[in-house]
Amino acid sequence: MVGAHAAGLVLPGMRLGLGSGRMATGFIRQLRPRIASGLQVQGLCTSRATEALAREAGVGLLSSSRGGLDLDVDGADEFDSSLSLLKGGGGALLREKVVAERSRRFWFLADASKRVARLGSEHPVPVEVLRYDWEGTAARCETRLGCRAQLRLREDHPVISDNGNFLLDLDFPGGLADPQAVAAGLSAIAGVLGHGLFLGQATAGLIFDSGGVQLLGDLDFDRGW
Repeated sequence: MVGAHAAGLVLPGMRLGLGSGRMATGFIRQLRPRIASGLQVQGLCTSRATEALAREAGVGLLSSSRGGLDLDVDGADEFDSSLSLLKGGGGALLREKVVAERSRRFWFLADASKRVARLGSEHPVPVEVLRYDWEGTAARCETRLGCRAQLRLREDHPVISDNGNFLLDLDFPGGLADPQAVAAGLSAIAGVLGHGLFLGQATAGLIFDSGGVQLLGDLDFDRGW
């Protein structure tokens, strides 16, 4: 329902940022019938899986955001009352951050259960790191930020991002009292390439709640496209 609602708001000729995960997948699938009926849009994808799905749906694929993107649509693992997000459970956080920063508008899609009082209270904070000396990077995260860092594994092997890097999951007991300070601290650690804190970037949230879609923030149509 949320994906269909967002897809129905897309205008002809838009240059889209296309996120990763369940909600982004639903959005792209709901674009397919509109594209089949004549809608023309282009998209910059945040993962290989998203690229394959967008190609199948008929989205014109972009290789660069040069010239800017009109709208980024993605999901969220957690969101708070200020529309700050925790993302990256699927491992595409670095590309998702790049695309979000290139977009004039950023809408996130989520169900109401993802709302939290504090980011990091339900999910660890994902961090993409260089494979070189990742253990040292993890140790610095723990020492400087007071968290517990764990290498993300799948079947006892490190998960490799689409960029060829490792992923750490940082556990903060009780969540983040100061997300901005944690974001700044992570950015200051050599070896950290990106983190899953999206602070002050989302312009609107489309939230599935009690059988309907609730709007948080501003869709920002009044500025034109």
